[in-house]
Amino acid sequence: MSEPITPEEQNALLQDSINVIKQETAQMKRSLETRGKLMDALKHASLFLTELRTSQLTPKQYYELYMMVFDSLNLLANFLKDNHPHHHLADLYELVQYAGNIVPRLYLMITVGTVYMSVPDAPVKEIMKDMIEMCRGVQYPIRGLFLRYYLSQRAKSLLPENQDSIQFVITNFIEMNKLWVRLQHQGPSKERLKRVKEREELKILVGSNLVRLSQLQNDKEDYKTSVLPAILEQIVQCKDVLAQEYLLDVVIQVFPDEFHLYTLDEYLNCIKDLNPNVSIKKVLITLIDRLTDFAKQTSEVPKEEKKINLFETFWYYVNQLEQSRELSIEEISGLLESVSRLTLTYYPTNYGNIDLIFKFAIDKIKELSTSSSQELETDQNFKSLLLAPINNYDNLLDILKLKNFGDLLDSEPIKIQKIVSLEILNKILNAGIRLKKIEHVDGSFKLLRVLIENKEKTTEESVEFITEQEKLAKIIHLIGNKDTTIHAKLLANAKGALSKGNIKHTYPALFFNTLKLIRKNKLKENQNSLFKFISRVINDLYRIGLNDQSFKLYLASASIADQVQAEEIAYEFFAQAFTIYEEAISDSRLQFQSIVSIAGVLQQCRNFSRENYDTLITKTALHGSKLLKKPDQCRSVYLSSHLWWGVEIPALGEEEGVSEFYRDGKRVLECLQRSLRVADACMDSSVSIELFVEILNRCLYYFIHGNESITIKYINGLIELIQTNLESSVTNENGQINENPKKHFQRTLEYIESQKEIDERFQLITW
Repeated sequence: MSEPITPEEQNALLQDSINVIKQETAQMKRSLETRGKLMDALKHASLFLTELRTSQLTPKQYYELYMMVFDSLNLLANFLKDNHPHHHLADLYELVQYAGNIVPRLYLMITVGTVYMSVPDAPVKEIMKDMIEMCRGVQYPIRGLFLRYYLSQRAKSLLPENQDSIQFVITNFIEMNKLWVRLQHQGPSKERLKRVKEREELKILVGSNLVRLSQLQNDKEDYKTSVLPAILEQIVQCKDVLAQEYLLDVVIQVFPDEFHLYTLDEYLNCIKDLNPNVSIKKVLITLIDRLTDFAKQTSEVPKEEKKINLFETFWYYVNQLEQSRELSIEEISGLLESVSRLTLTYYPTNYGNIDLIFKFAIDKIKELSTSSSQELETDQNFKSLLLAPINNYDNLLDILKLKNFGDLLDSEPIKIQKIVSLEILNKILNAGIRLKKIEHVDGSFKLLRVLIENKEKTTEESVEFITEQEKLAKIIHLIGNKDTTIHAKLLANAKGALSKGNIKHTYPALFFNTLKLIRKNKLKENQNSLFKFISRVINDLYRIGLNDQSFKLYLASASIADQVQAEEIAYEFFAQAFTIYEEAISDSRLQFQSIVSIAGVLQQCRNFSRENYDTLITKTALHGSKLLKKPDQCRSVYLSSHLWWGVEIPALGEEEGVSEFYRDGKRVLECLQRSLRVADACMDSSVSIELFVEILNRCLYYFIHGNESITIKYINGLIELIQTNLESSVTNENGQINENPKKHFQRTLEYIESQKEIDERFQLITW
């Protein structure tokens, strides 16, 4: 055996061959243009064809020579067709078979033979048979493949659409495949990878026969009984992984989907006999995906094929495959994902099919381990398997009918669980799916558990985590039922699921959903249990340190309780709010805001007894008077004065002069006087004056609304007090009086002046 040549030597050989082909082609053309020189032309053709006898070039280099030769022989073929009668071609066909070397001889024979086939009354069948048999004379793989490819190309447009032509192409395919497979055994074993690469480059030559077959064959029955069996027999017998994977893929791609549906059993039966190293993805998953796409694109599946239960057929063979060969978890996961999409496309309402796939997947995950190299693709396959029903079901809650979905989800890595759960959550939110039943809430929250419990341990301050929690909070607003008893149970179950997670983000939504239920609940006997439920929700938030939020939620609860005339419960909620204020709110600014909030809610309450209301508003004013900063004390007390002077709330249908309100003018005056004393005690005169002006404005408000305890004398005295303080006020560092209180006071006086034109009572206010 000769030593392999270097790439440089190969390039030199290629260039020499190209030069020879160019020279001899030019000589052939001159001979063809000269009358009576056909034999010379054939001689020159034989000489450039001799260059195809080489075994030193790579497939790409050989292909380059082949294309040059093909173009040159095309010139010869066109000349023969245009210039020679029928009998001359028959003689010429015999003559060229006497060429010295077999490669030039067969190329010339095919060239003349195919021209001969194109003339009327030619013995096409005999010529076809003769050429296909003679090609057996070249058994060197690359030379033989290109020779038969040339035969296929030249005869392509000349083959009649009958069984003889089909058999001709099948025979050529079989022989080309044998040559292609044999190529792997050429040369030393150390060049095996090089041979694999060369075979990859040559595979299209073999596959072209199957493409031609698909163009000739349009009868399903004939395809089933003769064409496919012959193809599959050759594919199985060659026992070559590359050939089996490639050729089965070509079969799937080039023949119509209707043919595949009609011959499923034949195709699937051959898979178990393939080389164990053949990729299931390439030979089976490709077919399943093709049939799935066919169903999506075609509104009507042929009647005969409708009788076939595709899922049962594929599922039977999946189990057969699993038993007959050791499939890796990667192969199984890919197979299951593909079958799941098929059954969801053809049988979307058959939940048993998809559940069977999930059960099979769970069992295999327990049995088989995943290597690190397979892990990424396996995870991707199982993720796609879990996402398949999510993306296919119109009503996402149909997932809850799949008993094994949750177990399969739990068996996956946390990262995959999170992706799938987020997809479920997004679909529910985007579609606005209402969770109306116990099984809806329990099932959905079970599938969202990885997000609720933050199993991935995402940083709680990250945007990703907060976004997820916001979405969980949104889904709570989709929980509800017209039956308030069931609605309450739904919320209780949701609380049970959410309690294992970050309640800081989700419980507020649960709280407000419950408040909505209380408002629409007409049955008083359920009220207590709902308010107790709310109290537990707030207590849980308080226990994790959300003091301010818990305080506000208690106030909101108290307001609702008052609206539904649950006085004792409302009182208790106010008591809880005061407890939080006393125990947990220490920031002075927050304390002031809290007193204002309590006063605001109390002022709108309408269903307390006089005694209870007095207790609550007195406590509010008392807490206000004990604030750390004097200005806060002053403002809290004068704001609390409104609690003794109820006004109409239009939303409740109240009207001034028609509705009765809780009013005690003397207590209002007491609050204003107390706030005045606190303001006077402030060390900063500017602050004192500002507070005096604010109190004056409150007095004017009560004066307008008919509080007789606020007299003209009192208002005039307050104006005089402010003027006196302004005159004696200490100047600031720039030697100027602080203008802000002064301006505020001036605006107030202007307001009084404007009121004198409207209300004659104001005429008595002087300064």
